[in-house]
Amino acid sequence: MDLEVTMLAFYLKKSKLRVLGLKKLFKSNKNPDEQFVYNLRALLGFKIKNILLYKKAFTHRSTNLKDKEGFSFNYERLEFLGDSVLGTIISNYLYSRYNDYNEGDLTKLRSKIINRYSLNKIGFSLKLHRLVKASFRVNGLSDDIHGNLLEALVGAIYVDKGYKICENFVIKKIIVRINFSDINKSIISYKAALIEWGQKEKKKVKFKTKINTELNNKNYFYSTLFIDQIKIAYAIDESKKKAEEKVSKISYRILEIN
Repeated sequence: MDLEVTMLAFYLKKSKLRVLGLKKLFKSNKNPDEQFVYNLRALLGFKIKNILLYKKAFTHRSTNLKDKEGFSFNYERLEFLGDSVLGTIISNYLYSRYNDYNEGDLTKLRSKIINRYSLNKIGFSLKLHRLVKASFRVNGLSDDIHGNLLEALVGAIYVDKGYKICENFVIKKIIVRINFSDINKSIISYKAALIEWGQKEKKKVKFKTKINTELNNKNYFYSTLFIDQIKIAYAIDESKKKAEEKVSKISYRILEIN
């Protein structure tokens, strides 16, 4: 009996030590700044020089933060820079790879790669929203913030590490996620495609869009699409542009345009 009690105590102690070990393994003693740097370096794969720059790249304007000089502390300026740098790197990559493409073909392909939906998808896949500081919760893929963060990060890398390292990051983390076969077949704007179809088929394409304030006390836009005065479909969204693009996509599929 004494032996059984001793063995039971031994196993209980061993189990307790194992649980404590697991808790220690998963518990992070890092403060928020250290955790941010740790997660960011895991994503980038290189050492960071200017951590403040990257903090800015992941700060949304909703925080209303200011720097020491009183200027807004958010990612918008880096997003502007990153947009241009990303466009240059993508252009160079396509120019070097697609020797048989003319200027128009290269421009269309670049537009499909750096359009908002594509960048949002890539930014979301990189889980950039987990690093952002904002006054609201960022989750859905539909949020444009994913693409904005991606461009801001590219801008920060360019300022911090220079063009070559920034180019390597874009190729290894962004371009590698692009399926060029699928993206070549994709449509950038269903509205533009539908209007182009109407011109070829001698059809009159008309949008009737009006504001609607009845949904949750917010302003929404209600867009209806007509082909030769025949109602095809309608859609509702938070902006006129999005509503018309959405109803165009619905109509494009209803009409089975190839």
